Amino acid sequence: MSSGHAVEVPVLIVGAGPSGLCASILLSFHGIESLLVEKHPGTSIYPRATGINVRSMEIFRSLGFRDDIQRASFKAEPRIAFSRVLIDRELNVSPSFREDHLDASPEEWTSCSQKELEPILLRVASSHRQAQVLFGTELLGFEESSEGITAEIGDRATGHVRYVRSRYMVAADGSKSPIRRRLGLRMLGPGVLNHNISIHFSAPLSQYLPQGPNFLHFVQNEDVTGMFVATDGGSSWAFAVPYDPEHGESSDPITRDRAVELVRRGAGIPGLHVDVLGIVPWTMEADSAERWRVGNVFLAGDAAHRMTPAGGLGMNTAIQDVHNLCWKLAAVWQGWAGSGLLDTYEAERRPVAQQNLDRSVDLVTGRGGDRPALDFDLGFKYGSSAVIPDETDLPDRTNGAHAPFAPAGSRAPHLWLDRNRKFSTLDSFGPYFTLLTGLGGEHWRAAAGTVAHEMQVPMLVGHPRADIRGHKSGDDTWTAAYGIGATGAALIRPDGHVAWRRAAGVLTPAKELRDILDAILSRRRYFFRDVRGVQGDLGNPPEPIFTGAHAVVPGLDA
Repeated sequence: MSSGHAVEVPVLIVGAGPSGLCASILLSFHGIESLLVEKHPGTSIYPRATGINVRSMEIFRSLGFRDDIQRASFKAEPRIAFSRVLIDRELNVSPSFREDHLDASPEEWTSCSQKELEPILLRVASSHRQAQVLFGTELLGFEESSEGITAEIGDRATGHVRYVRSRYMVAADGSKSPIRRRLGLRMLGPGVLNHNISIHFSAPLSQYLPQGPNFLHFVQNEDVTGMFVATDGGSSWAFAVPYDPEHGESSDPITRDRAVELVRRGAGIPGLHVDVLGIVPWTMEADSAERWRVGNVFLAGDAAHRMTPAGGLGMNTAIQDVHNLCWKLAAVWQGWAGSGLLDTYEAERRPVAQQNLDRSVDLVTGRGGDRPALDFDLGFKYGSSAVIPDETDLPDRTNGAHAPFAPAGSRAPHLWLDRNRKFSTLDSFGPYFTLLTGLGGEHWRAAAGTVAHEMQVPMLVGHPRADIRGHKSGDDTWTAAYGIGATGAALIRPDGHVAWRRAAGVLTPAKELRDILDAILSRRRYFFRDVRGVQGDLGNPPEPIFTGAHAVVPGLDA
């Protein structure tokens, strides 16, 4: 990855929070080298975010380490509670973020603090030969030209400075993002909502709670207003209390003795033994960058959007940002997509982030609405040139329970493919495109094998054999969920979203597949020669791996 005194790499990632670490993992998953730099000496020392939603757990499942996260998780009710003190028996609570009675996903909402999550992500990222991670290393500056991005990085311990040449840069450098400021991008939205001090502490609170801990628990009484967050399955907690700088208040007067008193008054337990672990001021903000891409610099996570902690939406939106971005970077770098595909990142992710941002504000102010939480996790739909729209509209999501659906742009529905409920349709998706066909879709399958080789697009092709609830269901179960017939087909993108679907067969399936892939991937005539010529100065991109009409996932018949 190095040449002389400069490092040359396709993608430079700045920031080793969840979005930056996931970007490193995902790029390796797609066969792309990356360098990740982080100015801090290690992963987060504070719990910070604690909720991992269903969609993020599905992503971790696809990457092979969801079991590690489950082992690091703890039990907290996925809801927001409001009461006078923490130990009150009568609570006002939001609807649960976990709809247990539904079989919408092979995964579920999971409580795991960022302090525990980041080391897992780091271990996985570091296990890939394509990835290099440097802590204690700061981005000092960068410039972009027609030849790529030249960045200056410095070791904060030694002062040693190096240069990095990359084609792309992912700015995952946090809510105060120096990269965003350097690019002169404004943040749009409500902005600062309030200022807070988080008291991180250890106390035997669980023994006083009439029920288990909630994801977030707001308290308000004559002595204190604040928010409790359980950060592990034992005695670790955080208590965030607001202060108002406009009225002369600041975080400075908070001593450890004062912190103990605030925790006791918020909990409603005067003699509670409290061990204060840290006191950290922070600002609750809600806004989004006016642009998420400038040249070949892409904003992700808190650098692109800032949300309140209510609903656990910030970190999950960040993880899903890079899940959307990284397959597109890989496709363009490897030469099977045009650069226009990269424009679809902001087009697809910014509306989702805005929806989540608005929900986080509504939840923190007690205006949650009737839309089920699972619809925010799974019910969003992408709209861009990387999706071929169909005639099906999203179901009404203002009331009622979530139901799986598969219009183009939506996350492809989950169905179990075996009676032991081990293999899901979702396990068939990524890092390739996946073409699913009905039993009578042999013409689609034959055409796809030819087109995939011809266009050098990595693709799995097959027909799901659905063995649902202990008996063979034939074609009906999954084709009904995906909205196609026995001779139809659905094309799933590497990120698990439906790119296109056709209810029935056509006379010229090969032409149809060529046309839709050209559109989705922003391809042009003589595309491969042109793109590889532009990128040749950074080394030849690796040959794409394509499988044609080959299926490697249990439950998927070729």
